[in-house]
Amino acid sequence: MIVHHPPFTIYQFAVLGSTNDVLKQMTEAPEFTCVVAGEQTAGRGRRDRVWHSSPGDGLYLSVLLRPATTSAKAPAKIPLLSLMTAVAVAETVRERGVRGVDIKWPNDVLVNERKLSGILIESGSTGAGETRVIVGIGVNLNHPSFPEELGQTATSMKIELGQAVAVDEFRNQLLSRLGRWYEHWKRGEDTAILGRWRQLSSYACGQRIIVTLDHEQFTGETAGLTDDGALLVRTADGGWRTVLSGEVKRLRKSDVD
Repeated sequence: MIVHHPPFTIYQFAVLGSTNDVLKQMTEAPEFTCVVAGEQTAGRGRRDRVWHSSPGDGLYLSVLLRPATTSAKAPAKIPLLSLMTAVAVAETVRERGVRGVDIKWPNDVLVNERKLSGILIESGSTGAGETRVIVGIGVNLNHPSFPEELGQTATSMKIELGQAVAVDEFRNQLLSRLGRWYEHWKRGEDTAILGRWRQLSSYACGQRIIVTLDHEQFTGETAGLTDDGALLVRTADGGWRTVLSGEVKRLRKSDVD
């Protein structure tokens, strides 16, 4: 089924492996094409983690952006799309009355320290040299519970609000916010994106964290963001690190005992 929520065109499927993978195959699709699934059998998040996509309980959405056709921004600015998307999700969740919303760098949306939403950005170039960016968004909406291995780390809108959320209404509300923030990005208003991310995230500054990279782990304290959205960390030995990618976790007393 095809649904229109201008400027977005939404292709809805009952079951897919991965909405990102299907959108990748739509090579001629115009900007703002969306793929939504009621269930994903091979949903994934950052660092190839499995995304729990139970039937009908969540929003499993991928959006196509073609920034090279609408903006002169360099590819180095694409990471800001990740932070921008997290802002759009967090604002939509807050607007629904959920308390305790936070953003863990770069783009996990948490509620009371449990994960509500994950975002996966995948980009590539076309044969014509244009950039295609696929923004994959998973939001736990109506999950009444989670598998045992996720029970202490995940939450849903239904758990937080005590009532079900209309998936299509939430989707349209989120897309509208995403579209508005994308206009800021296209106009080069990076400071607006970075500023709003900082307002919504307790990880922006002064948070003690553990950073896990591919072959290294270190601890430190967050000290803001660079202009392109990388995380600045003052390390335990007094040095400075700029984290471009990796896994960030809040440092707890048990982590250093």
